[in-house]
Amino acid sequence: MGVADVTGWAPVTMRWPEQATQWMDGLGAAKELAGGELASTALRLASLDGMTSTNPGPVGDAAKGAIAAGRAAMSQQMGEAPACLVVTPFQSGIGQGRGNQRFLSAPNLLQQLASKLTDGTDSGRPTGPQYALSLLFLGTNFAQWAGTLSRFNALLPIPDLVRAERRAQHLSTLETEKWVIPSSGPLPRWQSLPLERCTVVKAAKQSMSGQLAMLESYAADSSPMGDLAALATRKAAQQQGRDQQLNDLKALLAGGAADGSMRARLIGPGDVNKLRRSLLEGDAPGHEWVLSAGVLLVGSLEGLSFVRELVGL
Repeated sequence: MGVADVTGWAPVTMRWPEQATQWMDGLGAAKELAGGELASTALRLASLDGMTSTNPGPVGDAAKGAIAAGRAAMSQQMGEAPACLVVTPFQSGIGQGRGNQRFLSAPNLLQQLASKLTDGTDSGRPTGPQYALSLLFLGTNFAQWAGTLSRFNALLPIPDLVRAERRAQHLSTLETEKWVIPSSGPLPRWQSLPLERCTVVKAAKQSMSGQLAMLESYAADSSPMGDLAALATRKAAQQQGRDQQLNDLKALLAGGAADGSMRARLIGPGDVNKLRRSLLEGDAPGHEWVLSAGVLLVGSLEGLSFVRELVGL
């Protein structure tokens, strides 16, 4: 995967980061073994009735190597977190406008992102030669802009972007509903009697609940082996559900279309001064995008690989 063109902003195509998550494929054999072992655990537990000890079965030893490899891969993938900067119109001193109506055009957003690269007052500013991955989220009205932010936040929620999405959605709703004149019928209205607030009812419910719980404990027909078998069944069902969620997410990201309201660009390597100059070079979205937010991630190519592949660069 080559480095992106430093002079152009590419439309974002959200997709599953196959290369950044290829370490997951190495766990396939262990997962299949574990799945088969969980499926037969209930039967094995039933045959252990009366025995004083149990054996974890072949999955224990076989999974040790996969566990170590998986933990190491996850630590390597998530251990190098890039420095992250988020700029939105709603941050203090950033956007233009009055009251709740705040705006920030795309060129002004780029200036804000570039100036923060050389902001010596920020102790968290990155140092040394690194790469920078910049993302722009563009809109012409609050409803459209909130939709753009929501599509990205659904996959990679960043707190400042989540807050910007919610505020934009609220402003869009306010713009739509401020012309609606509310109507109300004559008061008072019929409603149900709140018996649950009655002191007598609350005391009776507490007494009955205690007695029923005691009777249920006597009526429960279970054994430790039966509980273990039920637990194994639940674990197998939960694992299948998690695998299905992952497969559904991969299918959702497969064959995605380019989104012109999101732009991405990779620049570098270089120090903060070089990154600043590169960020401001080339063609960029214009002032027609009156609503914009940006994310600037600075780090190594390895540290940026997950997000870089996620946005299609």
